[in-house]
Amino acid sequence: MQIVLTAMGIFSLGFYLRAEVPAGYYYAADGKGGAELKTALHQIVSSMHTLGYGSGEGATWEGFSHTDCLDDNRVWDRYSSEVRYFDGYNAVDGMHIEHSFPKSWWGAYENNAYRDLHHLYPADGSANSSKNNLPLGEVTGTPGFDNGVSKIGVNGFGTAYADRCFEPADEYKGDFARAYLYVVTAYENLYDYWQSPMLDNNTYPVWKSWAIDLLLKWHRQDPPGEMEMARNDSVYAIQGNRNPYIDYPDLVEYVWGSHCDEPYLFPEETEPFLASPRYRQSLDMGVILAGDHRTESLEILGDNLDSPLSLTWTVGGIFTISTSTLTPQQVHDGYALEIACESTAQGEYRDTLTLAGGGLERQYRIPVQLIVVPSFLVTAATDVTADEATIHWINYPTATDYRVSLWTGDTAAGDLIISAYVEGSSYNKAIEIYNGTGHPVDLSAYSLRIETNGGGNFYNDTPLGNDVLQNGGTYLLLNGLSTDETLKAKASRVIPGGEDSPLNFNGNDAVALCRNGIVIDVVGVAGEIAYWGQDKTLYRRPSVTHPSAVYDASEWISAPKDDFSQLGLFDMQFAQERSYICNGESAGLTHECRFTDLRPLTRYTYQVDAVTPAGSVAAAYSMQFVTDSLETPLLLDASEVTDTSFRINWEEVQEADGYEVLCFTRSGEQHTVTEGFDNVGSSGKPLPDGWTGSASDIYTTATSSGLSAPSMALKATGEDLQTPDYPQGIVSFSFMYRFASSGTGSYVVVEKKVDGNWASVDTLRYVNTSKYYPSYTFPVDEGVTAMKITYAYKAKGNVAIDDAVITYGDYTNHIQTQERVGEVTSFLVGNLSPQTVYYYQVRSLCDDAVSLWSPVQTVTTTNPSALMQPSRAIPKVYAADRRIIVAGLSGQGQVAVYNLSGQLLYDTPIGNRSEIIFEALRGIYVVKVITDSQIYNYKVRL
Repeated sequence: MQIVLTAMGIFSLGFYLRAEVPAGYYYAADGKGGAELKTALHQIVSSMHTLGYGSGEGATWEGFSHTDCLDDNRVWDRYSSEVRYFDGYNAVDGMHIEHSFPKSWWGAYENNAYRDLHHLYPADGSANSSKNNLPLGEVTGTPGFDNGVSKIGVNGFGTAYADRCFEPADEYKGDFARAYLYVVTAYENLYDYWQSPMLDNNTYPVWKSWAIDLLLKWHRQDPPGEMEMARNDSVYAIQGNRNPYIDYPDLVEYVWGSHCDEPYLFPEETEPFLASPRYRQSLDMGVILAGDHRTESLEILGDNLDSPLSLTWTVGGIFTISTSTLTPQQVHDGYALEIACESTAQGEYRDTLTLAGGGLERQYRIPVQLIVVPSFLVTAATDVTADEATIHWINYPTATDYRVSLWTGDTAAGDLIISAYVEGSSYNKAIEIYNGTGHPVDLSAYSLRIETNGGGNFYNDTPLGNDVLQNGGTYLLLNGLSTDETLKAKASRVIPGGEDSPLNFNGNDAVALCRNGIVIDVVGVAGEIAYWGQDKTLYRRPSVTHPSAVYDASEWISAPKDDFSQLGLFDMQFAQERSYICNGESAGLTHECRFTDLRPLTRYTYQVDAVTPAGSVAAAYSMQFVTDSLETPLLLDASEVTDTSFRINWEEVQEADGYEVLCFTRSGEQHTVTEGFDNVGSSGKPLPDGWTGSASDIYTTATSSGLSAPSMALKATGEDLQTPDYPQGIVSFSFMYRFASSGTGSYVVVEKKVDGNWASVDTLRYVNTSKYYPSYTFPVDEGVTAMKITYAYKAKGNVAIDDAVITYGDYTNHIQTQERVGEVTSFLVGNLSPQTVYYYQVRSLCDDAVSLWSPVQTVTTTNPSALMQPSRAIPKVYAADRRIIVAGLSGQGQVAVYNLSGQLLYDTPIGNRSEIIFEALRGIYVVKVITDSQIYNYKVRL
């Protein structure tokens, strides 16, 4: 996905010019106060377009490079005074993407809140790990963590919450307060998920009284500064939404503060404007069954119009609207425009509604689309996590109920699938379709579309024709410019091979199979420039029985370029039986169903029947989804380090029912090779020993070289450099690259070699002519044997490559402890040696599913103390049979149990008891054990 940031204006934090709030942006909230004002702001700011999460183009770190980049390319870090610099769009070493409003507080679902830059900051990793998901507060006494910017310790603000808290520097307290106020406004709909000592489960006032007192204090003492306001503008340019409490700080008083019973009046607008619809808004009316009716409402709201507003269609005759003219008064009062489709015969319907006149400076053009299908359908699952998913289906007009089935075990195919992809020499391009449905399929409902260079939209719909594909048969679609006789002999149909042909792909163009205008199957990475399919043939694995609109590389087997040996031989494999999670359960007259308690990384199939007075009507096709893998736990700093033990700590994973802890020592070594290309000749040859590639030249200037000249020069599309093969496995790779001159539109692709196949690692797009030093790490057991750098597309300009550093080989690990533990977030490792470096990792568990291991962290045990201290028993907490069991107790102290909202449920003295048992309902609880020498905190789930 390419981010276009210039249209709305990005301002450097060092050369800041205050941007104006768009006219009418907050118009719908004018004159409201308290809860009503907060909800009105929610309806305004919740409309956004977030980036992907992580590093690279189109993701969080690209956003940070605009929102948190200081003049000298330093990262603006609100958590520490460490100085670090941006490296293109790559993650910065030692830094995390920090959810300032902790993601565990809303269940950690990967929704917009997970990716929203208004509360995501680049953060020092150590400070972020210490902060964990602690609430805000003001530290009293000696902090447990203090780096001069961030502090962790016991909260001294008020008396209602006296546990550990996170306190930012004074200069950032208002920033954090406004970020928190923004989150509970923008995501008001997530109120039922709130889990924090600061929050209650309601939409208003949301905050516990001590929490809002703290946020109001910080907001008042530290009002928005120029950098915070500039960041708000930058995020708006990316996401299209704003933080209202930065734009108008006094809003806070009218929502939660001293004026919450009064209406807030925004500055008067004098120019004509529309607050709704938003500029560049579109309307997708979804999918309906032929013969059904669909009407959608589009709010028209604005002010100061000096003449009527006209509404016209570009094409006409497709959709109807409830009026074609609105008076200035109607726009002022707000008008719900009804949009309906004139024809509900099968087909795709698209038109553009234009709003013009009234003195507006610009026209508003609203694309509208609707797909009408001939059969009752289930549609794609959404909000899929490791243990939950929501399935959907279209309306059946005469339905009195819907019955839902969900199962594992593929005993039948869902629809046609793409069974092979051929990206061969020259124009030898082909797509193979397979029918495993059990019956002949008329291809007239199907078509191919292509997405070019990761552009994000599939286009050039090309029908497959009127042939019938028999069950068990394949259908090869061939580019008409192909010259290979083998492909020609296998072809079922030849498709013209012009520039926009769906078979004119070159390895980074995703191809979609559509049915009645709906994308059902995709081969290739959509929305991203990556050479996932260049110079190779991909064959679908026989275990794949259903199409998928999201490309999953694990479903494909890679074969060499011009390998056509398996075309026509696909044979779908089915399971012997189904295992039902639910079978024909009533869902009422809703059109969606949420499933919980699913297994991670499991493929589920679902089907819906519409119950009508005339009998049941089954959806024409079953569909599938695959639950996510378990999240890898985030390791926190080790604690309670002694000469013979230390405590491993980690952040809770929502879906986990346990964790596995690994502690070990290491012996052996890794090997690092640095290649500066110092002995390469003027023609780019000879390359260093073991290196291969087609680089055609070198640069001899220091400007285009790394530590020393020369550097390699890539001067044409397709030129590349490949490292030697390292059979022990590459664990890290870095290099220098520089575009020697302006290269707008050009990009370089980095790939890794695993099991003899190349896979994309990164796409490095031209930004400027600075030197960049990307770095990549891999687990040794992934088996990365070589790396390749390719000038994948040259619009203009050449690329210099230098100072490649490869680390390969691995240490031998000697296991000290490997143990499965329950739903806790810490574990004490004992029987260790003094003054020894130990390594540790944690992974999450759910039934027999496991996550990836966390990155390795280290800790060194201390010197033995002069006087041996008696060992202390560590309390253990278990959950079973609706009981919380606290064992291993002794002496005096206290045990308390809280829910995740911070409410105290149980509180009892230990009183020399060895075990205390609490009865509890299903849920997640925090158990605090206070002994005479230590405080222990546990999380348990029933």
